[in-house]
Amino acid sequence: MSVRLDEIERFLLANLGRAFLVVNPDMPYAVSRILLGSPGESSMAIIWERLDSYLFNIIYTTTSRTMLLIMDDQTQVRVTQASITEMADQLVSFMYRNATPNRMLEEQLYDLSRAGSFCAMQELLSKYQPPQEEREMIERILRENGRM
Repeated sequence: MSVRLDEIERFLLANLGRAFLVVNPDMPYAVSRILLGSPGESSMAIIWERLDSYLFNIIYTTTSRTMLLIMDDQTQVRVTQASITEMADQLVSFMYRNATPNRMLEEQLYDLSRAGSFCAMQELLSKYQPPQEEREMIERILRENGRM
């Protein structure tokens, strides 16, 4: 699975603002390294946790614990843990969204969806054929969380 650095940078710019990335110019590279994982590591759920932790720590530190970002349009945005988790989820989806469907990826997506990944749930519905009962459960979870 490959992840393009320019995609990561565009995503971070849109979600954190240019001013944040100016102060943290290596952030796209750090995110890319996390997404590539450790040799032999196969769990996307673990990568998601690491990315969530990294995002929280860098935002917390850079904002001097205020969690306030100045966006490109000069608005202030308070970053919440929920928004950090969502960003991490979306970044992890870069690992699989263009991948050819296969059994191993499907199993990883199921593991990731069990960990709470809405992006993985959406991917399962769009590229795989979960059994009817599972499909209904995933659809219900997505609907209840405004993802469908």
